[in-house]
Amino acid sequence: MSHDTGPVPANRRATDWRDAAACRTEDPELFFPNPGDKAGAAAAKRICAACPVRAACLDDALAVEGGQGVESRHGVRGGMGPKARRSEYERRRKTQPQTVPEPKPARRKREPAKCGTRAGYQKHQREKTAICTPCRQANTDADRRLRNTGTTRAAA
Repeated sequence: MSHDTGPVPANRRATDWRDAAACRTEDPELFFPNPGDKAGAAAAKRICAACPVRAACLDDALAVEGGQGVESRHGVRGGMGPKARRSEYERRRKTQPQTVPEPKPARRKREPAKCGTRAGYQKHQREKTAICTPCRQANTDADRRLRNTGTTRAAA
């Protein structure tokens, strides 16, 4: 029979892999040996080797440390020292399938400017072609709207 106790109070965390860790009863200093202390590191790694949640601990360490360099990694976590964790991070990064970003939707090509519009008038000017009467009239109308209303757009 299971008893649902409801949500975990804010001052208590939910049960997770750390509750089953072999190191939870050990002195934390054991897992942070001085640089070059191979015996201290070996003792910490022996505890990790017998830990039932070593893989989860290593995954957590790699997630927290991310792409940081060896100098930013400290102690023994998941049964590995800083250099080994950095190597494992790189190995996993290289073997993970690369996510390909979704291609951007193709941009809709603009329709060419039509005669009888201000854009048509401007196209004639850019291409240095003779300006037709409908384009000249459309530009005159747009200029008049600009002076009267502050915009070249026709009222809808």
